Amino acid sequence: MKATTEFDEITVFGARGHSLMILRGLEEAWLGRVRIRALIDDIENGFLHPELGIPVISSAERLQRYLDLPILLTPGSPALRARMAAQFADEGAIFATACHPGQIHVDPAAVYGAGSLCSPLTRIGPGVGIGAGAQVLGTVVGHDVLIGAFTTVGFGCMISGHVTIGEGVTLAPNAVIANGTRARPLRIGDGAVIGVGAAVLRDVAPGARMVGNPAMPMRDWIRLRRLISGQSGQGSR
Repeated sequence: MKATTEFDEITVFGARGHSLMILRGLEEAWLGRVRIRALIDDIENGFLHPELGIPVISSAERLQRYLDLPILLTPGSPALRARMAAQFADEGAIFATACHPGQIHVDPAAVYGAGSLCSPLTRIGPGVGIGAGAQVLGTVVGHDVLIGAFTTVGFGCMISGHVTIGEGVTLAPNAVIANGTRARPLRIGDGAVIGVGAAVLRDVAPGARMVGNPAMPMRDWIRLRRLISGQSGQGSR
């Protein structure tokens, strides 16, 4: 992926709710410096966005009109961002990396992958590496944290120190990831999904779907709910 952190005009892939929330936050940080020329949406396009007054176009139209402008990837889905990044990269696109290293709450040594995006409100500690196409919208990313390519860290998430997160992971809003150690970082495997408000206290296997506090696999949570419901039913007889 070819990418740049220096841009004053961009196109944006994403024109709906999640993307608009991100853009509102970025506009506060950009202070009018960056102009969005078009929003890209392959489902609905061919009109001016009713709130932003920006043209909504297709990927094909981007090739015709805005080939030389960087693209910012804003959807929340890791799979969608990865798929579209591959398509745009094949077309020779340059990706916009939207990060904010100059702020006092962001460690200046943080490393940002090509096309990654961070909320200007996220506190980022030392020793942090953020992968290509990752989206970091959480409250805190602690020290010595690695976040894999195309992972999504949702609004309000808190990641403690010594944590390694794989590629294509989804941390839903308000998830909390506990500390690992220098010798044994807490690891979340590729493609895992951490549910809303879940508290991860130990390693998570690739592809696992975790919910609850403490976080447990979805199948265990369902069994627990059935057990509790069964006991409640017996007790009420």
